[in-house]
Amino acid sequence: MNTRLWINGMRPKTLPASVAPVCVGTAAALVVRARLQEQCNSGCSVTPPDSNLIQATPGRIAVVFVLLVFLALSMQIAANFSNDYSDGIRGTDENRGAAEAVSGKPQRLVAAGVNPRKVLRATLIAAGITCVMGLTVMAITGHWWMILVGICCLAAGWFYVGGKHPYGYHGLGELSVFIFFGLVATLGTEYFVIGSVDLTGILAACACGLNSVGLLMVNNYRDIDSDREAGKHTYAVLVGKRMARISLYLVYAISILISLVQFVTISWTFGTVSVPAVIIVIPIAAFLLLICMKFAKGHQSKASVLAGKGTLVSALCWTVGLLLELV
Repeated sequence: MNTRLWINGMRPKTLPASVAPVCVGTAAALVVRARLQEQCNSGCSVTPPDSNLIQATPGRIAVVFVLLVFLALSMQIAANFSNDYSDGIRGTDENRGAAEAVSGKPQRLVAAGVNPRKVLRATLIAAGITCVMGLTVMAITGHWWMILVGICCLAAGWFYVGGKHPYGYHGLGELSVFIFFGLVATLGTEYFVIGSVDLTGILAACACGLNSVGLLMVNNYRDIDSDREAGKHTYAVLVGKRMARISLYLVYAISILISLVQFVTISWTFGTVSVPAVIIVIPIAAFLLLICMKFAKGHQSKASVLAGKGTLVSALCWTVGLLLELV
């Protein structure tokens, strides 16, 4: 077995996008938990104390967080293998068997000669690990109804390019990414940790979702010609290169705006010193602007790598910015 080929098939550059919302969702949940505890300590306005607040001990939060990180990674890997399998047997990726350094595009397993059945088997193994992680989290938190959300996530991963009528071939990939890598992943994490969601979590979910959409848009723009020839009607193929570029810039601009909305009214207090939290938006804006600059200059491979890292940079800034509220 070619280990390097299989590692490339996991598409490591896409993995930060899966972990990012887990970090941000957990940070948002900790802020909610701290607020509820403060209400109880200053007069017990939460009467009786919320059961989810009582159960959300530091130990349980840590365990749930780790499990959700592995869940997110395994689900992303399952989706990547699934896409590789489905696009491979359709012939969409027939010119992507060479290493990325040669073709300029991420290498695909089926296109590189790996038996499609083996790729499908790897998909099922990764999906199975995802299910085990998810069921364990549900057993710990008691939120068994979330199994319905999990089923939807697995179905979305498969039917993105799988099945007879894959929605990823009809311009709906970006919408799906926003929903599942933004809203579901971030708010799902917050709900698992604290048993509720709030406005901060919603704003964070939108930011995470938009950054993941940006990553997909950069990659789809890079593949626009080959996708058009293969009959894969991504958003970029449907609207054309000019509108695809404009859309990418708008997505990142809205992401920055949402970050400003969240942090502009907040200050961090360190002893007697008060620091405006809005400064945390500076590295987010700088990194997303760098992605746009590389993209505008035609450096698609560099823009793709930066877009993957951008999801993590933005998530780290959001996580740090929220956690500093607890100081």
